[in-house]
Amino acid sequence: MRIFLAKKAGFCMGVKRAVDLVFKTARQHKNHPVFTLGPIIHNPQVLHLLEKQGVRTIDAPEQVPPGSIVIIRAHGVPLGVKNKLSQQKVVIIDATCPRVLKVQQLIKQYCQRGYQPIIVGEREHPEVKGLCSYAQNKAWTIGSEEDIKKLPQAQKVLVVAQTTQNERLFKRLAELIKKRYPEVKVFNTVCNSTHERQEEVRDMAKKVEAVVVVGGKMSGNTRRLAQIGNEAGLNTYHIETEDELNPEEITKFKTIGVTAGASTPYWLIRRVIFRLEDILSRNIPLWWRIPYKLTKLFLLTNFWAALGGASLAIIGSRLNGLNPSRAGLIAFTYLWAMHVLNHLTSLETTRLTDPARVRFYEKNRILFSTLGVICILISLKLSKPWPLAFFTMIFLITSGLIYNIEIPILKCKLKDLPASKTIFVPLAWGFVSGIFPLFLKTPITLSFWPFLVFVYLSALAFIRTCCFDLLDIQGDQMVGRETLPIILGEKNSFKLLYIMTAALIIFTILLAFTGYFPKYTIFYSVILSFFGLYLYQIEKKYLRPGVLPDALIDGQFMLMALGSFYG
Repeated sequence: MRIFLAKKAGFCMGVKRAVDLVFKTARQHKNHPVFTLGPIIHNPQVLHLLEKQGVRTIDAPEQVPPGSIVIIRAHGVPLGVKNKLSQQKVVIIDATCPRVLKVQQLIKQYCQRGYQPIIVGEREHPEVKGLCSYAQNKAWTIGSEEDIKKLPQAQKVLVVAQTTQNERLFKRLAELIKKRYPEVKVFNTVCNSTHERQEEVRDMAKKVEAVVVVGGKMSGNTRRLAQIGNEAGLNTYHIETEDELNPEEITKFKTIGVTAGASTPYWLIRRVIFRLEDILSRNIPLWWRIPYKLTKLFLLTNFWAALGGASLAIIGSRLNGLNPSRAGLIAFTYLWAMHVLNHLTSLETTRLTDPARVRFYEKNRILFSTLGVICILISLKLSKPWPLAFFTMIFLITSGLIYNIEIPILKCKLKDLPASKTIFVPLAWGFVSGIFPLFLKTPITLSFWPFLVFVYLSALAFIRTCCFDLLDIQGDQMVGRETLPIILGEKNSFKLLYIMTAALIIFTILLAFTGYFPKYTIFYSVILSFFGLYLYQIEKKYLRPGVLPDALIDGQFMLMALGSFYG
């Protein structure tokens, strides 16, 4: 059973820009009413999240109260509507896609030269309505060969396309128009992203039996992807959420493709793929199904993350010349407790982006609450023989528990501070792995070396946390969580991770060859090199989301910990 994800699935440049602007505005102007003129994009899940952040949708300029902030959506609006808004006492933020703006200017420019605009698109689509306004609403809109036959005569015509139009249809209709009129100017204004997305579906038809198209039922470009899938002879399923997948239908196929419209967030695509994996796993051999199910359960319960943290503690203990068993167990129980309890106290922030996890935790709330308390008690019990270790663990537990609680002095929660998750989590992992094991012996000897180990392990944990933040960047942004990748931007964040990974590889090799690190740490540099390739696969979307790709992030620490026992 194989699942193929289209590389261009999800937000296009214009939609991403518009969504980024809306969420940025909502964060920066929490005390101001924020409106979008029409739905910002055709995706009900995103619109629901916006409503929760106080961003409301209006249909006409007259509905905007004075002093409000109004955001023009990616599709653009008619010129008259924009003029009405500018006459009101409101702040206008124009999130119109730059490619749509280019088409608007083309129409305006050629109308002034006496050309009759012909738009290949959907007459009632918001983008087309906006385009028509730049021709004083005298543009002709067509969508089929029959429409061309009904067009009046004209001397000079301009042919453009709705940016999300089917490119092959546009080219075919443009050729017919050339035969009908004496002077024709044709501009292929179909967005590159739209073209590539459509071609991916056609290419996918050569290697899959069915395709799942994810996106709003009202989204024109998503509907066209489903149409192309059907035309290519594929069993095509247009869904808005993973709940619409029919297991009986899906299990008929051995290969399935997944694509998504330009207004579909990546977290929704991830949800669909995880659901597809679940459905298809019913038909895989038992020897593979059991480890798959266990790994998924470990990821869901944060057991896998705790194992990753314990692995770092083993690495830290070995580098510090200490017995790793107790330090590894304490790190495991502490980190599992913190991750589980913090998930339980922040379910609302992931209710839309990861509803399966929320349902799982709500169903087993008592079990996980008890488990968290037991893990805390175990970590304290194991630390008790050493007073400094015991009181340090109390401090670490307290710090972890107040992460999701509002602090009166700050007037906010620690988790709401910009980049707090991306910074605090690696520091906690680095401390419990690199410094804390030193407190489990007497006498305690502190030197520069443990600090160096702490920095090394914190850097590893930072890469790990930042990697997860990049996978969740759209979901985090939509619930108002400012992680470092949101602040830096996706491109800069990947650059930072590449630099840090390369630096750690060089650092490890140098210390191993100069005798400061044991020789077995050369293996660490090999693992880190593969992780660098993994990052590249994620950035270029060569690697689709799923249980195994997610498990690899913490899995690298487990491999490194195993390698440390060969020294």
